[in-house]
Amino acid sequence: MNKPNIAIASIIFDDPALPGANYPHAVEAAGGRAFYVGSVLNQSEADYILSHFDGLLLTGGADLRPETLGQPVHEKAEPVPAERDETELRLARAFVAGNKPILAICRGEQVLNVAMGGTHCQHIFDRPQVHIAHQNRETRHDAFLVPGTLLASLFPGQRKVLVNSTHHQAVETLAPCFTLAATSEDGVVEAYERGDRILATQWHPERLIGENMMPIFTWFIEKCAAVRDE
Repeated sequence: MNKPNIAIASIIFDDPALPGANYPHAVEAAGGRAFYVGSVLNQSEADYILSHFDGLLLTGGADLRPETLGQPVHEKAEPVPAERDETELRLARAFVAGNKPILAICRGEQVLNVAMGGTHCQHIFDRPQVHIAHQNRETRHDAFLVPGTLLASLFPGQRKVLVNSTHHQAVETLAPCFTLAATSEDGVVEAYERGDRILATQWHPERLIGENMMPIFTWFIEKCAAVRDE
């Protein structure tokens, strides 16, 4: 297989939470070639990235800005620089419009949903039903798979998967173009998808490729290669 080129968003130098090495390691372990992307300042730059890469990986990080959400800031929020929100929203919309594969992780799941018209929760622990320690990096909990979804097909015979957590924000309502793929026991949207080219997880599969999550990256890289060769 000629390795597909994957754009990993995004390196914004005044953002203290830069994407770590686990992302390119997971891409490369699955057979892809990983490239970090910096600021994308306008639509023509987003279109350039779209035309030169086979897939987009939206990474974890700090919180969406309240200005992006059209909401007042929550006292628990730790917003990123405006440049990061703007970059990732442009890239998300460009790759959706271009029908190229996207894997969105944690913050990336939230960004993609907002980009396509979904709503956002700035602090899930305001919900009385939320009882899992989602913000604790050491947490492991079950994500319950929706039967018949792309995600469920990656874990055949399983009703649930064991996932990690490092977040206090999450999807509130899904954008109409997306299909729910997994939830936690306490009602957090853990994954969603669109067809066979977009998958978003609230957990961090790149930290779990040595455990149970390599199928996600294998799907992503194989899909990027197939779409490139169409």
